Amino acid sequence: MNVHIIRQESRTVACVRHIGPYKNCGAAWETLCRWAGPLGLLEPDTAYIGLCYDDPDVTPPDKIRYDACITVTGQPQLAAGVALQTIPGGLFATTIHIGPMENLIKTYVKLCGEWLPQSGYEAKHAPNLEIYLNDPSTTAPQDLRIEIQLPLEEA
Repeated sequence: MNVHIIRQESRTVACVRHIGPYKNCGAAWETLCRWAGPLGLLEPDTAYIGLCYDDPDVTPPDKIRYDACITVTGQPQLAAGVALQTIPGGLFATTIHIGPMENLIKTYVKLCGEWLPQSGYEAKHAPNLEIYLNDPSTTAPQDLRIEIQLPLEEA
């Protein structure tokens, strides 16, 4: 596993909240993109970010929180269910997951369960970021690329 430490600036995002198992978050993405598309917010440099608040091994499935997000500038006209928030900047451990969504948990286990304890860093109490580098709806599962950003405490 290749892990890099990066410093990230804060980002403003438009988001739609999903409550429930992570595998069911597609409706949040549909709502977000149906709103953003007609406003011209889905540009080539738009980042598609999932904010993962809860560990599914600890949190009951019906309580898991996830925000489907896109980066935005300015103050777009919001619709019902769409909110603006700022993802705080700071220090992050980052790695790339390649392959099916179902195997994403294995990448998290390696990052959080193997790399983190021996890294000398401590995880920050903040959501993990999943930055979708290609479109899961049009990309073959084995070719999916997701950058995981794990927030770290500053020394």
